[in-house]
Amino acid sequence: MNGTVIRRLSLRFVDNAVESAYNDTAVARSRAVMRLSLLSAVLIYGCFSILDFYVIPEVFETAFFIRFGVAIPIFLITLFLTYTKYYARIAQAGAAFCMLASGLSIIVMTAISDQPGNYLYYAGLTPLIIFCCCLPPTRFLYATSVTACLIISYHISAVILNPIPLLILLGNDFFLLSAAGMGVFAAYFQELAQRRDFMNMRLLEDERVKSDILAEKAQAANHSKSEFLAIMSHELRTPLNAIIGFSEILEKEMFGPLGKEQYKEYSKDINVSGQHLLSIINDILDLSKAEAGKLTLQEGAVSLADVVNSTLRIIRDHAAERGVRLSFDVPTENYELKGDPRLLAQVFLNLFSNAVKFTHKGGSVRIGFEEQLNGNLQVKITDTGIGIDPENIEKVFAPFVQIESSMSRSYEGTGLGLPLSKNIMELHEGSIKLDSRLGEGTSVIVEFPKKRITIPHHARTGDTQKRARG
Repeated sequence: MNGTVIRRLSLRFVDNAVESAYNDTAVARSRAVMRLSLLSAVLIYGCFSILDFYVIPEVFETAFFIRFGVAIPIFLITLFLTYTKYYARIAQAGAAFCMLASGLSIIVMTAISDQPGNYLYYAGLTPLIIFCCCLPPTRFLYATSVTACLIISYHISAVILNPIPLLILLGNDFFLLSAAGMGVFAAYFQELAQRRDFMNMRLLEDERVKSDILAEKAQAANHSKSEFLAIMSHELRTPLNAIIGFSEILEKEMFGPLGKEQYKEYSKDINVSGQHLLSIINDILDLSKAEAGKLTLQEGAVSLADVVNSTLRIIRDHAAERGVRLSFDVPTENYELKGDPRLLAQVFLNLFSNAVKFTHKGGSVRIGFEEQLNGNLQVKITDTGIGIDPENIEKVFAPFVQIESSMSRSYEGTGLGLPLSKNIMELHEGSIKLDSRLGEGTSVIVEFPKKRITIPHHARTGDTQKRARG
């Protein structure tokens, strides 16, 4: 952003629009500090009138008028303006004028005082310059200009109007010029830091706006994708149902024999392929609904053991064909929970199918229940399959993802099962976790929260004890 380039000498932004924006921000931020500075100046400046009484008694009344009749009213008027809409216009000029008025009033006192007051009162300029350069939000250019004006004015008083000894003047100059140098230095780097902070905040704000725009576009694109998938899935299901229905009619030869046995086999293949495609479309439709927040639960009382049993019956033949042994440690308790039986069956069907699909012949898949100390219920599915690299575990929960191209060629699948299962479990306020090692198998932990279990823990424990005694 070229507009945020700062001119090193004047400490102004190259772009006038950016400079104007910085001024508005600085003014809004400086009100509280300016008010505190002015109140402090009134208090400190007023208290120094006590010193006037002892050090310059010959001009005490004049000094009193200078303090309370000229300088302090200027402070109070500027303080009042900070509460008005005009402060933005006079902010810097007001701060500089207060610094100039208070400094010149001290110089006037040195000009009209007798010794030692005429060479002691210069000391008041030292804290004044440091105070005005550092505490109130006086810009570097204003602070430097006023400081130079005060030093020149002091020398006119000390050399021409009310001369002081040369050695005392040199000593005074050492401290005065040191204070001026420190004040100007502080004013420069303080303003430079403020402008850089403004520049960084502006850049961060621009990046935040860009990020928000990109996030909105991504959300809109994701919403459009979900809508597209939902519409297309719905439109595809109608002809697919017809294909599946007609293939079943042909396979069963409901209107007479087909003539050749091959036609019957082909109709069976059509039916199987149609059922497979329909299941993929149903997964896409459910996943689209889940991502759009439109997948709702049809909740009821569910026997988890019954859901697992019915799902295992579906994949039993497929596991036998692949030579994979299924083992279900039937729980002693009939765990019942509040959930959607269709969606939960879909979760376990996806997980069991994956376990069987990625397990070689001779391997095994084991399913067991485990109740946690916190009352949550876990269903653990452990296989002796090919496993997953721990670095890739998070990736398998992304839609349409399979870890390696070789795996994609060797094992069929759309990569929708795990993402959909995760979304369904989140709707049930539960979770799915994977623990796997490449070449060593995978453990999938499906966890249901305690509040979803409809049979209380103490009731189950009591029933178990009764059965044990029986």
